[in-house]
Amino acid sequence: MTRKLKTILGILTIVIIAVSGYIIFGLYQMDQEDRYGNLVYFNQKVKDGDIIFHCKYSGELGQTTDFNEYGIIKKYWGNVYVWDNKNTIKQDLYDWAEKGNGERVKVFRKKDSDFDIHKMELKNGMYNYLMNSDKMEFVTESY
Repeated sequence: MTRKLKTILGILTIVIIAVSGYIIFGLYQMDQEDRYGNLVYFNQKVKDGDIIFHCKYSGELGQTTDFNEYGIIKKYWGNVYVWDNKNTIKQDLYDWAEKGNGERVKVFRKKDSDFDIHKMELKNGMYNYLMNSDKMEFVTESY
């Protein structure tokens, strides 16, 4: 083989590998968006230990009533999981959010290291009062 032929084959091999990688990355992104829908960007915004609240809809579409369930976020190998409030069941973020009507969730991060979410009680059937406290900061939401 001549040197010119080796160079052409080397460049062609690099181009094929680059195009294949680009296609595989695009398919991965499409899979993530198809799977998570509007929750797809949570992976970039949330951290381990963040608290996610779940809301149910009632009445007309878009009218929120209360956030009556929470979980703790755990990231693992690029995926986002939620441990339930009793720390017994780990579910994929989408599966956990899908349990409600409309997937309305809000994520908060603890400001105060002494704050223990497991000691918080429901007030009037909801956890909304925690969202306005100075112990947590807002991270992101989806609805």
